[in-house]
Order: sequence, then C-alpha cells, then structure tokens
Amino acid sequence: MFLKTMIIDDEPAICSELEYLLKKYIDIDVISIHYNPIDALPHIVNSEPDLLFLDIQMPGMSGLEFAQKLSQLSRPPLIVFSTAFHEHALEAFSTPAVGYLTKPILESQLDDAIKKVKTLLHKPDGYERTPTSGDHAGLGAILDEQVCIRKNNKIIPVPVSSIYFAFVRERDLFIATKDTVEKWDRSLNELEVILNRSGHFFRSHRNYILNLRQIKEIIPWFNNTYLIKMNDNSQTEIPVSRGKTKLFRSMMNL
Repeated sequence: MFLKTMIIDDEPAICSELEYLLKKYIDIDVISIHYNPIDALPHIVNSEPDLLFLDIQMPGMSGLEFAQKLSQLSRPPLIVFSTAFHEHALEAFSTPAVGYLTKPILESQLDDAIKKVKTLLHKPDGYERTPTSGDHAGLGAILDEQVCIRKNNKIIPVPVSSIYFAFVRERDLFIATKDTVEKWDRSLNELEVILNRSGHFFRSHRNYILNLRQIKEIIPWFNNTYLIKMNDNSQTEIPVSRGKTKLFRSMMNL
C-alpha cells in the first residue's frame, strides 16, 4: 500500500529536505509540494492524499488553522505537523493530527512519526479517517457534543448538531439554533474548536461560524464573495469574507 503524501511548508529548503528523508520509505509517495495552504487545498480535495506533512507557522493561514479546516472534509488526510517552535506542541494536540516534528527534523523523529501513521492505518479494525480522528478527538467528540448556555439562572445544554450558526456582536458571542438566539459566555475561537470536531462547521468570517448542513441558499455578492442564507426561521444572511471565499468554494465545489 502506497501512502499518497503531500508536504506544505513555506520554506523550500525544508520541503526539499523532508522529501529527501521520505525517499527511504518505499511505501511513501510524495505526490506534491506546496508553499502555502491555500494553493494546496484544491490539490488535497482532488487527490485525497493519505498523509500530509504540515508546517505550523506560515503566512496567511497557520498550519493549525488549516488542519481545522481540513477536518471538515469528508476524507481528511492524516496530519504530521512540523515546526521550529516547541511551544506549538500543545496547540497541535487540539487538532486532528497524529504526529509532531520539531525542526531540524531528525531521522529518528521522522521514523517514529511514520511508524505511528502505519500503525494507525493497519490496525485490525482500520483507522477511520473522519473529522473526529486523532489522538484526543474521540474523547473530545464525546465531551463536546453539546455546549451549555446560562439562561434565567439555569444551565441549558445545546447539542452541537442543533447549532445553525454563531456570531459576535459588540464583543458578545451568540449561538443560534433554528428558532432561538442565546448568548454564550466564552469566545468564538473556543467555540470554533468545539464545532470543528463535528466536521460540518465553517468559519466564514472573523465574526461568524456557520453549519454547512443548514445552508438554504448561496447568494453571489460584491467582490466575488457570497452571502449565505441559513435555514433558521429568520433565514439569516451570513457573509463570506474575501479571505475565506477560495476555501468556501473548494469545500462547496463551487
């Protein structure tokens, strides 16, 4: 079994070094190298690689952000992060990643990561490549199936599946279901981590996250962007920012 593999790193020298190190593994096929995540995304969607070596610190979109976006794909690749900064290790564990390398990459370190990937892929029960895959994601999916909202001195659980969208207004975060809008006391970034584990939410704008399964219409808008009309009772319209348009098109096959 050959593992279709991609490398994404904004440093060409690192890409070349990693490609060279991977040549000793006869069952790993490096199908492409990319220097930024946005350019790589269409190739990931079309080629469906098995394994992705992903740098964490890149201009435009970090590897951590990109990994969360990839978790929304129907068949996300296994991800091994690489970075020169050890402090990113804990952040990496909140994503659907299976390995972590620090630069300069040592052969022994790479061996360990490859062994882990192969072990996961060759488990007797198989490795299910779903948006909830990863070391901690199984537990996270159980714990985060709902968020709790305080209302009238009561704590009300809201299932993630019933959330249509969330938005920030005047620094307050609100969570919308089909017919209600309630304030939540945490941040949009914290909510995004929880919702991304389900695999069908998208951060369309710095102030909005929407449920891709609850889109009613996609409306072309100014500057090649879109307005998204949701399926809630109010048919709320949510913007897609220019910086998110390319990713949205790829995800929706536009």
